[in-house]
Formats: sequence, structure tokens, C-alpha cells
Amino acid sequence: MKKIFFGIFSAVYLIILSLLVIYSYSQIDLNLTLSSNSLYQTFQKALIFLGYFNRPVSAAVYTGILLALFIFYFLIILAVKKTGFPKKQLFGLIGLSCLVLFLSYPAFSHDIFNYLFDARIVTKYQQNPYFAKALDYPQDLWTRFMHWTHRTYPYGPIWLLLTLPFSYLGFGKFVLTLINFKFLFLLFHLGNLFFIYKIVNKVNPKYARQALVFYAFNPLIMIESIVSPHNEVMMLFFLLTAIYYGLLEKKYFSGIINLLISAGVKFVTAIYLPFFIFPKQIVRWINVKKILLIMYWVMFVPLVFEIIFREPYPWYFIILIGLGALVSDIYQVRLLTVSISFAALLRYIPYLYYGSYPPFIVIYMHWLFIGPIALAGVWIILKLITSRLSFPRKRESIHKSS
Repeated sequence: MKKIFFGIFSAVYLIILSLLVIYSYSQIDLNLTLSSNSLYQTFQKALIFLGYFNRPVSAAVYTGILLALFIFYFLIILAVKKTGFPKKQLFGLIGLSCLVLFLSYPAFSHDIFNYLFDARIVTKYQQNPYFAKALDYPQDLWTRFMHWTHRTYPYGPIWLLLTLPFSYLGFGKFVLTLINFKFLFLLFHLGNLFFIYKIVNKVNPKYARQALVFYAFNPLIMIESIVSPHNEVMMLFFLLTAIYYGLLEKKYFSGIINLLISAGVKFVTAIYLPFFIFPKQIVRWINVKKILLIMYWVMFVPLVFEIIFREPYPWYFIILIGLGALVSDIYQVRLLTVSISFAALLRYIPYLYYGSYPPFIVIYMHWLFIGPIALAGVWIILKLITSRLSFPRKRESIHKSS
């Protein structure tokens, strides 16, 4: 009976993910045709009408899918905590979820197209993307559906090296190269799941499965790692390997090399260098669990700068969520991380509704981001205050009973 229930539950969840995959094609760039097949063209035209010419309905569909994903996210966490979601079915659901989402179009960001062209500058034009930019190749058809064509390559050299083989294997074909890049992101996403489980299994074995679920089924992670993937996925992977080998296995050289590779993707994780340059001293003073918690809070430093100088783009929080999963048995971390995930994904709604970024839309986006986080912050503070107030009473009752 239990297996039947979890089977039905999993089937409904996969249907919701399939709806997200279908919806993703409503955001396909108008200058892009993925296939000339007549059946696909009918499918694409219907979804483009929804995404571009029936925006209120499109925004409502996205909101409904988002709410459903978070409801099931909480239910899966609860199921693992209370009833022990069967291990085989849990891992099977993770695998099937990844396969379903792999079929999606990168709906919510154009970054992956820039990744493709950065590598293409090397593999097709034999030029250096640190100096050459997409705008230098106006004859290239790929530039029709790109944004930020005026910028040169802004990332670390490691990211470029990771993408080059997948660009070569695309043989100059856009769809094949896009599939290759999505496969690259999927591999590293699965790697993140693997190391989150391994790290927590060493630090807090009883909580390993819950930590895995906390990350694997987080809607922001699923959208920004597989649907519209970003290179923060790779940055997190090498940070997790640095933590596992450098802090847990005490292979200090391996730890610092992996951290440098992580920073070589997009620089942000360079903030953790002190943790790996002096690992013996730090581990001697503080246990690993507390180090992981400190690393979680430290991540807010670069995040604040990114938000101030740019925007709170949802993918900026991938590393924070990954670190949060390692210490998600702490209630405050769990609540804050989930509220940030929800708030960041809410920011897509005004754009989906209006299709542009006038000043009042930007204000709506800011409030949608601030609101859930502020509520979570107030709740955490109230919980801390009430726990402090109740503590003396408990001590007083102990003295009376004695």
C-alpha cells in the first residue's frame, strides 16, 4: 500500500515537472527555430502565442506550476522525515526528475546562449573570447537570439576549458551543441547531489537523505541547474569537492586545488580561500559542522555585492542553497534558504506578465523578492525571542521542583 501511494505521488510530481517542460517552450526566442518539423511547428506556435501574446495567462500558468512545485517540495521533505520515503523510489524520482527537466527549453535566461557562443569563438573562429565578442561576428546566425552580444568573456578560464569539448562535439550545429551543454550541466548537477549526500553522511549521517532532498527537489535548483542552467552549478561542484577532500578527508592539497578550480569558473568562491589555506588550524579550533555553517553565512557577503551592483538573479543563490543543504538540519538555515528560493523565483512573474522592465515592474520584482525573506526573518527573530523568554521559566520550574 505504501509503495502504491509513493508511486502515485511520484507520478503526479512528474506530471507537474512535465507541465514546466512544456511551459518552457512558451518562452522560446522569436528568432529561434529548433526544428522545421510540422508537428513541432504547431506545438511551438501555440506555446509562443501563450508566452508572448497571452501574457496574463502565461504568468498565471507559471505561478501555478511554481506553487505546485513548492507544495510537493515540502511534501517530499516531510515524507522523508516522517515516513522514510523508500530509498529506491527516492533515488528513482530524482533521476526521472532530471531526465524530464533535461527536455526543457532554457526559458528564463539567455545565459546559456552566451556560454555556447563564448566557446564557439574558440572552436569555430579560433579567437580569444577575452578579446573577441559575439558582436564581432554579425554574419553568424547564432547572434540572432543572443543577448549581451557586446560583452567579452566575463568568467574564469576553467569554465571555458570545461565547455570547449562540448562545443567541438556539437560540430557547429546549434541544437546538438545546446543538448551537449545541457548534458554538461546535468552531469555536474548530479555530481552536486552526490557530494552533498557524501558530506552530510560523514558529518551528520542520520540527516544525509533529508539534506539530499532539501537540495535535489528545491524548485530554484531544478530550474536554474537543469531548465535554464548557469555555471554556478560547476562552481558549487568544485566547492563541494574541496570541502569533502580538504576538510573531511584531510587531503589538504586536493582541497585547495578544487577550490581554485571552483574560483576559476566564476571567481566568487575565492572568498573561501582562508578555509583551505589554513585547514588544520581551523579544524583544530572549530568542528566541521560549525565550519560549514560559517561558510553558509559568509556566502551572503558576495551575494550582497552582486545584488547591489546588479540584481538578485535566482541563479546567484545556487551556491548558498548548496551550502545550506549541508546544514539544513538547523531550522533558521532551512527557513531562510527556502524563503530566498521562493522569493527569487517569484521575480520572474512581473516580466512574464508584462514582457518588459519598466521602472514599476522592477519595483514589483524587488517587493516580491523582499517580502518572503522579510517574513522569514521576522519569524526567525520571534522564535529566537520566545525561546529566550521561555528558557528562564524552564530553569525556574526546575528549581521549584528540586
